[in-house]
Amino acid sequence: MRDALNKLMALVPPPTEPIYGETAWEAVFAQLGTSLPADFVALVDRYGSCYFGEWLSVADPRSAAGGESFADAARYVGDQYREFRKEWPSWYPLAAWPEPGGFLKWGSTDDGDWIGWLTEGEPDTWPVIIWPRHYDQGPAIRLTAIEFLLEWFSGNAFGRPELPDLDEVTCEAWG
Repeated sequence: MRDALNKLMALVPPPTEPIYGETAWEAVFAQLGTSLPADFVALVDRYGSCYFGEWLSVADPRSAAGGESFADAARYVGDQYREFRKEWPSWYPLAAWPEPGGFLKWGSTDDGDWIGWLTEGEPDTWPVIIWPRHYDQGPAIRLTAIEFLLEWFSGNAFGRPELPDLDEVTCEAWG
């Protein structure tokens, strides 16, 4: 994990003045009822709430955006996904948080795509998945969040049309 984080930091330096949330990780985990992958915690501990390549926003789960906790936001996204799944089951085939193996969002793109995990098994084994806004649901990407970002920012868009080719990715503090 540290090797991948170091490679990501060399490729895309973190903001010089990161913006961090004030809630303890343990409180976030207690509210969710689970921990989050260790590599994501390390990513946020280094980058804070950030905006990669003027395309991908990653919020620090320790921040309460608009007074809403990460767990509240996760439940809202899960409820929204379930509503869509009722209406259009073939377009929304995933389980949704807090269902077992459910989609749990950790990032969003400027086009409205959501990036998260399928919460199958232990948190450190959760694969990345994209909930696309304008495209068909693709398969899980069996990488950690940092590995996914490192691959994407190095030119691998995983054959997904919703992931643009980002040249010279920068990272800005966001929040």
